[in-house]
Amino acid sequence: MALCNTKAPADTPEGKASRLQAANDVLERGTEPFFESMIPRLLGKTTRETRPDLVDGALGMMQKMSPEDVAQVQRGMAERPDSVTTLKTINVPTLVLTGDEDILTGPLEAELMHSNIAGSEMKIVPRAGHFSPWEQPEQVGKILRQFLDSLA
Repeated sequence: MALCNTKAPADTPEGKASRLQAANDVLERGTEPFFESMIPRLLGKTTRETRPDLVDGALGMMQKMSPEDVAQVQRGMAERPDSVTTLKTINVPTLVLTGDEDILTGPLEAELMHSNIAGSEMKIVPRAGHFSPWEQPEQVGKILRQFLDSLA
């Protein structure tokens, strides 16, 4: 199993309220302000400064979502249960991967998962944010290949 740029804890009450407000906002004002506000949170600083093509590509993917879609995603994430205790039940080879510039679920969240999943491996992708496979596909591909090869 590979857990990429994710986290186990539920949102804080403040985080939950923020997601619910974002859901309401996109329904009232449309998606563009939300998407623009998300780019600095989703893409690492290096990507934003050096790869405008990846920024445009990420925006393009997001723009395919309707306001209703975005609202549903935000509401679903706000209701996500805490899964920290579940981590201890994982008994398959597991790779925990994050970007070093991921401000949403970065190295601290990855370390929490890694420390709770027996025998897991943790890798940090340099110069990548929350979209590390999008931002650094070759590096992430190599990490995944090494992980899979180690299982043979």
